[in-house]
Amino acid sequence: MEKQTRSGQQHRMNQTRKQANHPVLDVFLKLRYLIGLLVIVVVVTFNLNGSSLGVWDTYVSQRDDGKKSDVIFGENREVRSDEWLVQTPFYLSQAEKGYPLVNEDYSLNGQNMIIAYNSPVKDITVIGKPFNWGFFFLGRDRGLSFYWAMKLVVMVLLGFELLMILTKKNKGLSLIGSFALAFSPAVQWWFMQHVGDLIFFTMGLMVAFYHYFYQHDKKWLRTLMMLLVMIFGIGFILVIYPAHQVMLAYLLVFYFIGVLIYFRNKITWDLFDGILITAAVLFISVVMLHFWSTSKDALMASINTLYPGNRISTGGKWHIGEFFYFLTNWKISFEDINFSNNSEVALFYHFFPTVFLASPFVLFGKKDREQKIIGRILMIFCLFAIFWITVGLPKGFAQLTLLSFVPPFRAILTFSFAACLLTFWFIAYIWQHDVIPTWYKFILLVANAGLYFYALQNSKMENYFSEFEIIGIVVLGTILLAFALFRRKVLFYLALTVLVIASGFFVNPVVEGTGAIFEKSLAKEIQKIDQKDPDQVWLSEDEIYNFTPTLGVKSFNTVRFYPDMDAWELIDPDGKYEKFYNRYAHTRAFIAKEETAFKLDRPDMFSVTLNFEDAEKLGIKYVVSKRPLDDYNQLNEAQFKQLYGPDKDGYMIFEVTYPEYPNWQTQLTGQ
Repeated sequence: MEKQTRSGQQHRMNQTRKQANHPVLDVFLKLRYLIGLLVIVVVVTFNLNGSSLGVWDTYVSQRDDGKKSDVIFGENREVRSDEWLVQTPFYLSQAEKGYPLVNEDYSLNGQNMIIAYNSPVKDITVIGKPFNWGFFFLGRDRGLSFYWAMKLVVMVLLGFELLMILTKKNKGLSLIGSFALAFSPAVQWWFMQHVGDLIFFTMGLMVAFYHYFYQHDKKWLRTLMMLLVMIFGIGFILVIYPAHQVMLAYLLVFYFIGVLIYFRNKITWDLFDGILITAAVLFISVVMLHFWSTSKDALMASINTLYPGNRISTGGKWHIGEFFYFLTNWKISFEDINFSNNSEVALFYHFFPTVFLASPFVLFGKKDREQKIIGRILMIFCLFAIFWITVGLPKGFAQLTLLSFVPPFRAILTFSFAACLLTFWFIAYIWQHDVIPTWYKFILLVANAGLYFYALQNSKMENYFSEFEIIGIVVLGTILLAFALFRRKVLFYLALTVLVIASGFFVNPVVEGTGAIFEKSLAKEIQKIDQKDPDQVWLSEDEIYNFTPTLGVKSFNTVRFYPDMDAWELIDPDGKYEKFYNRYAHTRAFIAKEETAFKLDRPDMFSVTLNFEDAEKLGIKYVVSKRPLDDYNQLNEAQFKQLYGPDKDGYMIFEVTYPEYPNWQTQLTGQ
C-alpha cells in the first residue's frame, strides 16, 4: 500500500514537471509583451475598434462613402448605449475640440470632461488613463483604436501576472485565466464604462502591490511598481462611479493586508521605501488637488443630482438567482436576455459555492500555509460582500462605511470578480495539493448541480432557458467542475476555453473607423454649416440628441453628467422643473409653438418641448428635425428656413429666426 502511495505521488510529480515544461508555451509567455505590442500596432494600423457606433446607422443611415456598414466581424450592440451613444461620442467630440477640460459643445456653458466618463483631456489627470494617451499623438480614429487595443491587451497581461501570483506560477492556468478575466462578460459588456476601467485598475494595483514586495531587492523594479501604483491609483480614483468603486476599494484593502501579512517576515523596510512611498503619496495628492481645484463645481453638481447622486443604499435586497446570473452569459451574445438587459446580467464565472463548501479542507490545515493567506483573504472579502448583499447595514453605518453608495445588485458584480479570482486560486491549490477526499468531491458535484438547478428554476432565468438548456447548463457546469476537482487539466482547459470564447469573444464587434458618425451626409452638412457660422447653438430633435456635439458642434440638448443650471435658469428661473433636469440625463428636445413642457421618460432621460420664446432665450439657431418646421412660418412667430434635406432618413436642417419678444427682453436687460 505504501509503495502504491509513493508511486502515485511520483506519478503526480512527473505529471507536474511535464506540464511545467512546455517549450511552445514558455516561448509564447517569454514573448508576451512583444506579442501584445504587436497586436496593438496591428489594430491601430488597420484602424480597428470594438465600438457599437454602427447602431447610429439605424437612426442616420445616408452616407457619402458608399459603405453600408463598418462592421468587419460581429454585430453592433444597441443595448450598450452608454458606449455608442454616450462615451464614444464624448471621446470623438474631445478630438474635434482639441481635448479641452471643459467641452463647450455640451449645452450653453460646457461640460467637464473628466467627470464625463473620464474622456481624453489635455490635463495632468490623464496620467491615470493610459489607454487615452493614443488620442494625443494618433488622432481621432486611431486614438480610438489604441484605446480598445491597449486596454484589452494590457488587461490580458495584467490578468496573467495577477493569476501567476494567485496560482503560485501555474502558467497554463494563469494564461487561460487571463483571457477568462479580460473576456469575461462583465468586462466585455461594460468595456468602455466603469466596470472595464475599474477592473483594469484593480488588477494593475493588485499586481503592483505584490511585486513591490516580491521584487523588493531590486530598486528599479520597486520604483517601477510604485510608478504603476501612482498611475493605476489615479485612474481608479477618477473613475468616479462609487457603486462599483467602493466595493472594489474594499477588495484592494483586504488584498493589501493579505500581501503585508504574506511578506511580513520576508523584507526589511529601508530609506528607499520611505522616499518612494512619500513621493507617490505627494504626487497622487498633487494630482487630486489639481483635479479638485479645476473640477470641484462639476463634481459637486454631479454628486448633488437627484439621480443618481442622492441614491442611498442599505444593502440586503437580493434574490438568490441574481448570484447565478452568470449562467446566462454563454447565451446572451447570441440571444438577448428577456427579463433585463444583457449588460445588467453580465458577471464573472466562478465556483464560489464549491470553494466555500471545500474550505475546511483547503483553507485550513498545515499544508502550504503561506499560499493559503491570499485564499483566505479572498474568501473573507467574498463573505463580506455577501453580508452586504444579503443582510446589509443600518443607514448610519452604511453611510459611515461608504457602502451606502453600493446598490446590492452592483455589489454582486464585484463579488463575482473576487469569487473568480478565488476560484482560480482554489483550482491551482487542489491541483498542487490533493487535500479533498474523493467521496467529498462527489458531494461537491452534487451540491453544485443542485444549486444550479434551484437557481435556474426559481428565478427569472427560468423563462429565458428551455428545459433542455437548463439540464444542459447543470450537466455541463458540473462536468467542468469535475474536470477541475479531479485534475483533468487538459479537458478543463479545453472546456473553459470554449466557454470564454462563447461568452466574451462575440460581445463587441470588430469595426473599421468611425464612419458611422463622420461619413454620414447629415454629419457633413452640419459641420459645413458650423464652419460657415461657428459657435451657434444647435438643437437635435428626438433620438439624435448626442449626434451633433460628437461632430464638434455646440448643442443645447446632449447627454450630461450634471445639469447646466445657468442654462436652465434662463427658462426656469424659479427652479419649478428642477426635478426633471437635475440628474445625469439624456436630453430629448423639441421646438414648438406650445408652452414649454417637461416629461421624465426614465430616471436618466427627460424630454423638453421648448416654445419659441424659450428657444430664443437659449440662443438656439439651428434645428435638426424630421418635422416640417417651416409649417410654423405662417404663424408669423419663429421663422424656419430649410437648409438641408429631407434626406433618405427624413432629416432636415432649419435655421431659426425669432420675432421680438419685448416682455422677456425688457426683463433680461432690466430696462
